[in-house]
Amino acid sequence: MKLLVVLAASLLFLSVQASTQEIDCEITFTNKEQLPAEARENLTDFIAQVKQYVNAYRWTKENLDTQKIRCSIDISLVGSPRDNHYTAQAFIGSQRPIYKTGRNTAIVRILDDKWEFDYTRYQSLSHNEYGFDPLLSFIDFYMYVILGYDFDSYKAGDGTSYFQKAFDVVNRARGTAGAGKGWEPSQQGTYSRAQLIEELLNPKFQDLREAIYKYHYKGLDLLHKDEVKARKNIFSALEKVGKLRNKINQPSLCIKLFFDTKYLEIAETFLRDPDLTIFSRLSKIDPAHQKSYDEYSAKPR
Repeated sequence: MKLLVVLAASLLFLSVQASTQEIDCEITFTNKEQLPAEARENLTDFIAQVKQYVNAYRWTKENLDTQKIRCSIDISLVGSPRDNHYTAQAFIGSQRPIYKTGRNTAIVRILDDKWEFDYTRYQSLSHNEYGFDPLLSFIDFYMYVILGYDFDSYKAGDGTSYFQKAFDVVNRARGTAGAGKGWEPSQQGTYSRAQLIEELLNPKFQDLREAIYKYHYKGLDLLHKDEVKARKNIFSALEKVGKLRNKINQPSLCIKLFFDTKYLEIAETFLRDPDLTIFSRLSKIDPAHQKSYDEYSAKPR
């Protein structure tokens, strides 16, 4: 009888734990073989530990169990200059489903090339909302960025609380000696975590966040029902971003990331549009990807 009680309690614990998981994140290594043997050996359990850290934690108070946010962190190891210390680049990506299409759309695509962290094999990884750690705070920052973008794509401004949490991580980094690079505002044209989150929370970029909502919820999610109206809403969202870029008249990381993430999807979406001028109009909104729009303009329609 005691065994049955223990088994039932264990199953209940697993059920509760599963229901708290909102994120399904895949963690991978590349270039690990370039490290010295001892440095590689030290990372034997790293992937499993970090996946557990991310996927078993309750990041929100929402019930997302039926539609977990899918994301990935692809870690390219650059070197190990001293024992248990690593330099790396990380590609962070996330996606969400497009309503009733069976397809997904990329939400976040970021290459961060300024990551340094310490890790010791069998190290215990636990969340700390008030401290800073070069390994875990980096991961926390991007989980909150992913959540912010995802929530914004369903309701305008709904990701603010998660962007604020990411900003809190940046502030803790600034108050920590040896936090590493990437936590301070960048020079124009270069990426930094601080620059991205400061833009996302700046009221002057509100039009971008409203456009993210309109592009996804009023646009992509409507394609299954009314393609003409959906494309109209998508183009309207893109115009809003283009006008914002012209208005601020300075390089913007969040605007650049938006178009870098979406330009091929935009081109595919408008390939069926009867307006023969649509791709030239898109090029004016997003001149950085004019070559791709020109290529799609030449495709059969």
